[in-house]
Amino acid sequence: MVRPCAAVERTSVASGAAIRGAGLAGAAPRRSRFPGGFVRGLPGSAMIVLVYACSTGAGNTAASNGLRAGAGPVVVDSVPDIVEAETAEADVRDAGDTIAEGPPSAGLLIGAVLPVSGSPSNRQYARRFIEGLEVGAVLARQAGVDVEIVIEDNLGTASGSARGVDALLDRGALAIIGPLDADNMRAAVRAAPRDLAFFSPTARQLPYGRRGVYSVAAGDPAAGRTLARALWDLGYADAVIIHPRSSRESVEMDAFRLAFLSLGGFIARRIRYTPGETTFENYLTQAKALEPSVLVVAAPPADVELLAPQIAFFGLDEIEVQVAGTAGWTDPLVVEGVAARHTDSVIALSTTPSGEVREPPPEFVGAYESLFQRSLNSTIPAAGFDLLRMALNAHREGALTAGEVIATLEELDPFEGVTGTYSFTDGRLTRQFYPVRILGGALHPLTADSTLIPALR
Repeated sequence: MVRPCAAVERTSVASGAAIRGAGLAGAAPRRSRFPGGFVRGLPGSAMIVLVYACSTGAGNTAASNGLRAGAGPVVVDSVPDIVEAETAEADVRDAGDTIAEGPPSAGLLIGAVLPVSGSPSNRQYARRFIEGLEVGAVLARQAGVDVEIVIEDNLGTASGSARGVDALLDRGALAIIGPLDADNMRAAVRAAPRDLAFFSPTARQLPYGRRGVYSVAAGDPAAGRTLARALWDLGYADAVIIHPRSSRESVEMDAFRLAFLSLGGFIARRIRYTPGETTFENYLTQAKALEPSVLVVAAPPADVELLAPQIAFFGLDEIEVQVAGTAGWTDPLVVEGVAARHTDSVIALSTTPSGEVREPPPEFVGAYESLFQRSLNSTIPAAGFDLLRMALNAHREGALTAGEVIATLEELDPFEGVTGTYSFTDGRLTRQFYPVRILGGALHPLTADSTLIPALR
């Protein structure tokens, strides 16, 4: 006999969904003597089941938890509500035991492949993200949707991602939420049929040529097109582009370039730098020598924080160039953390119209605080909530099989989420962006009257 790959945790929430995973914290638990773990629940609620499952070759990740790598997954069936009791020791199985997944759920099943027991940062993100899935399940149940969510712990590994997808396919998952990064996403997609939809909140690169794989962080062509139109409408006709050699910014600047040229604009040069660089003198002096009317800096917030002061330091303010950029410039890290003299007059993009504040809807906040007995103080649960609702929307519109989800999603009207307004356009998940001007550490409407530096067209 050996210890199972990890402890089994059964959690009960009002949604009645089932989740398989590990390491979650919620409202004050009720404990029950039950083979395989402990139960945390709310009175009168149906079950959410959490099972931490390892894959072969987990290596140090499993060992660091005091577990034997290579043990098979522990599978637990849903059970009725139980009464309060003490925690019992988890079940153990012989290493050679065969463990069946059981029949697919009779209701709607949404799968998730997440690093519930990966690195500390991934575990923390996954924990918050799963809270959003739980809230989504609660509200779906209240709306009469018989949804079950099954979470497979991929341990932050490619092999774990492939194993997780196999397990979810066996159970009949309609769609899969996750994984979080590009490498694990590629492994997950290779293990799946081509018509299975994936939704990731953070994967920065999508598998090439694979339809139906969506990520909020993979680069948004709508950002480039929106910025190009805004600059052209203000009278700017030539630009130099600076961006890192990364998938996200490359996608956005490909779209910017095509849109700007189609409008009649001219790209004097497109300058790419290696991610991780901190000094941009060479790139900025190249741009200065070209004397463009617009310098487009498409970069993540951490890079913008370094780039913004260097634009003035290396003399681009001397040629009165208009600085523009994508949503990295409107991140609080930049707007609140960079001196206003380095961001004033920058034209950028926001996912919220200037002058407005995107507040989570009261039903989302209320369900979260009721379920977890604490205030909502993170945007991560909202990402989980939104991606789950996208999958549920496809089901609501008639998608009854995994193969129907992608076609249904790409015919839907814009999706109004907690974290933004989304569409499925040209096979990608895109957001609605709003052009703004940064002035005095705040975002202002972008109009012709707001142009402080004259256009040169």
